[in-house]
Amino acid sequence: MSPKTNPSTLTKPTYNASGRSFSGWLGGKSQLARTIIEMMPEHQHYCEVFGGAGWVLFKKSASTLETINDVNGDLINLYRVFKYHPDALEKEFETQLISREEFERLKAENSKSLTDIQRAARFYYLLRTCFGAKIAEPNFFSHVERKPHLKLGDELKTVLSTIHQRLQKVNIENRNFDTLISKMDRPDTLFYLDPPYYNCENYYGKDIFSRTDFEKLRDLLKNIQGKFILSLNDVPAVRELFEGFYFHTKQIRWSLNSNSQDENNGKELIITNFEIPE
Repeated sequence: MSPKTNPSTLTKPTYNASGRSFSGWLGGKSQLARTIIEMMPEHQHYCEVFGGAGWVLFKKSASTLETINDVNGDLINLYRVFKYHPDALEKEFETQLISREEFERLKAENSKSLTDIQRAARFYYLLRTCFGAKIAEPNFFSHVERKPHLKLGDELKTVLSTIHQRLQKVNIENRNFDTLISKMDRPDTLFYLDPPYYNCENYYGKDIFSRTDFEKLRDLLKNIQGKFILSLNDVPAVRELFEGFYFHTKQIRWSLNSNSQDENNGKELIITNFEIPE
């Protein structure tokens, strides 16, 4: 414990079964959130380094201090609008239709010409109407037996209100992972890290996270003061990279193909720098 830490500010979060993110996400931790949250030790500051859809944040009770970060500027702008302008965002969808033509129009639109609220509405629309919540080169989702993922009207208002309330005391950052970890590292900080899966580095866009960044991340985590929980796909290369830390395994399904019979599908490796009591 840090000498300057007031013990009363240390928290051990609990799992909130009703908590929901605003989006699905390849590798999104909706299925793994409970396992991760139950592993969390007491801490003062919870820092989610690769925020994505924030499933763990939305599924956990609040810590004394909380930060969510992502290098994707469109995503972080959406978080800010969720937090500060939910009513304005809802208004953008009052006359919106779910259609392939509208999807392609917004996909082709230059987001730099938009206001922050228009930019957030565009990104949210594409995210909720594309296949697999794929934010790099998305394709319109249409299915003969499934409803669209985008909620409109009163349903959207409920979604936005819930997200808005949860983010009220959350600090929102837009930094590279190494810069953020160095800035936030304290003995009473708990980092949760959910980088792109190994061999899926380009899924979220080119130059977002590279193969060599795994080594950079590992070397950084070797020397932090705080504690961390890192989740990755369980493949031999990951085990070799992070040898020396504590390993925990979990089987989930994360493939975009729900009919996949691959026996390795959803083998998750949770890596920590502290022991988890049995």
